[in-house]
Amino acid sequence: MKIISDEDVFAQIKDKSKKAYLKLWMDFKLFSVTFNAEDGPPGEDILIDFFKHLRLVKKAASSSMWTNYSYLNSVLKRKYNFQLQSLPRLKMLLQGYETDVKKKAAIFDEGLLKFFMVEPMENNTYWEVRQAIAIVAFFGGLRFVECVDLKMEMFSWGPAGCTITHTRAKQRSDKMTTKFLVPQAGGFASKLATYINRVKDQLEIFQGKPWYTGRKSGLLVKQAMGKNMIAKAPYEIACRLALQAPEKYTFHSFRRTSATSAADGGSSTEQMVDFFGWKNGSMCTEYVSTSKPALVGMAKRLAKPKECSALKEVVLRQPNQGEEEEMSSLDEDPLAVYSEAGIPFGDGSSSMADQSAITEASIKQAISSLPAGANGTVNIKFVVMSNMTGGNITL
Repeated sequence: MKIISDEDVFAQIKDKSKKAYLKLWMDFKLFSVTFNAEDGPPGEDILIDFFKHLRLVKKAASSSMWTNYSYLNSVLKRKYNFQLQSLPRLKMLLQGYETDVKKKAAIFDEGLLKFFMVEPMENNTYWEVRQAIAIVAFFGGLRFVECVDLKMEMFSWGPAGCTITHTRAKQRSDKMTTKFLVPQAGGFASKLATYINRVKDQLEIFQGKPWYTGRKSGLLVKQAMGKNMIAKAPYEIACRLALQAPEKYTFHSFRRTSATSAADGGSSTEQMVDFFGWKNGSMCTEYVSTSKPALVGMAKRLAKPKECSALKEVVLRQPNQGEEEEMSSLDEDPLAVYSEAGIPFGDGSSSMADQSAITEASIKQAISSLPAGANGTVNIKFVVMSNMTGGNITL
């Protein structure tokens, strides 16, 4: 079997991806002291133990397990002309890890987070830089890598606030440059300006990375904050605000809080997809469906009493004098109107008793034609337009 050197193997891998492949390969070689990469390909038992280690000790997600499988498979094919697909037990192991209990980053209470954003820090640059990070991450809906990649020259100041230009991290084929505004209203842009001006005045830095190590003394250190310190900012803020389970607040909490606030404010799916850089509308379903307007709207719909479709009204009252005069001036013959309505009213010579009997029968006929409501009752008003006096109608 011909074995290719590591140098030749990684020379075949693109520079952009080489670091990830190389790291995994070195981790694998260090994992098993009995494995010598130059003697031949690893056995299935060694590989199974390595992937168990990734899952159970390193707590790798199922998606990461398959990514590592792909990386390692690519290296083994180049080095030994050997493929992991030939090891069925290893594949079955990874398939058994496909179910994850996904832990979502906690969402900040918007009011508390905004209180922290404008809280007076009394020249404490340790908290000023974390305050600035929270402001930018919330109003931009930024991912961690997007916040880390920001540059000082991307900040533009105006009367409305600070406009920041940046590139979304997950626009793979067509990198999309977008903008967002940190508003002056509410004092958010002013707080951000306080920190940025310190960077310019104290460190004399006007370009490049914006996040620098702060001290409680009020002075910044000319040392850019590391990724781990930036990532830890939400946890520290949660501790400062005395929130429960502060370890659940990750950098993604800023983005989730921003999306929740946008949905609560009535933003449409299209607006959220465009602003947060999601690939499709399914990503914002969680936020829109659980937003305050959605919850209140659904509650109102469920609480609204259903109107009875069988509720009818027939008005029964004697016309006053003005109405009698108005009716007498109508062009239509009242008797013809009654006749067309199916009411066998007399020719005017009927007795009062006859007229009362006919009216009573007509009313009962109208009642019987009405469908009853849910509780078997019908509300009715009657209008009887007649000049007859006396007589009783029994229903």
